Amino acid sequence: MSIKMRSSESLILSTAWREHFETNRTTAEDLPWDDGYRLTPSERRAIEKSVQQFQLGEGAQGRRLLARGQAYARATGDIVFPEALTLFIREEQRHSSYLLRFMRLQGIPAVEKHWVDSVFRRVRVLAGLELELRVLVTAEVIAVPYYGALGGATRSALLRSLSDRILEDEAWHLQFQASMLSRLESRRSRFLRHLIWQAHRWFLVGTCCVVWIEHRSVFTAAGRFFRDLLRDAISEFSGLERAARSQGAKARQIGLTNRFLPTGAAGPERRASQ
Repeated sequence: MSIKMRSSESLILSTAWREHFETNRTTAEDLPWDDGYRLTPSERRAIEKSVQQFQLGEGAQGRRLLARGQAYARATGDIVFPEALTLFIREEQRHSSYLLRFMRLQGIPAVEKHWVDSVFRRVRVLAGLELELRVLVTAEVIAVPYYGALGGATRSALLRSLSDRILEDEAWHLQFQASMLSRLESRRSRFLRHLIWQAHRWFLVGTCCVVWIEHRSVFTAAGRFFRDLLRDAISEFSGLERAARSQGAKARQIGLTNRFLPTGAAGPERRASQ
């Protein structure tokens, strides 16, 4: 079956995602913000710089991404796509606000820049829509093992709940990005798609090395090693690739409510491949 979607199918898919993000936006935070636990000095040393960097990265405005998404919408007739993309970006920004609120409760200052964040932003500026999405999805893939480790790096119930909530969202984000990538690559040959996914996989491996160097203290505090980061990231990526390849078939089953969205992204313990 061809993965190329008719414009009407693409519109229905974008509408379903818009409704998902709108529903998720109105869901209660349900986070224990009144938790009075204070990080110990060793816990703070383990997570402080790492949380500062992730808080900065999660807060990206996404202006160029949205502009490129609007251009894609004009070219394809999928007028709902920018609305779904906007809500997706806002959900990422909510993650940044969660982290910032936690940091303030613990007396951890925010940072305005970091070299890793600057490099990723520059790559996205130079890229087109698909490459920008692939850079972004690399961060989303790595966020899964990272937040899993962050939740176990301290005895803070708030940080654990916050990490679980972000993981729930990230599982859906990977499915959303799989649907976007499947649309953008639908006209390519199978061989070219394979080459692009392989190149992306190697980019992910290189990024994992950088993440380990910058955030090793969080992973080790949670009792995890580089092999765990790499294994989990590759597992998430493989699920993403499979989901992108199957989106064309899934599109035939999608309607206008959330029950038609992929069901494999319902919780932090689930993978995008399910």
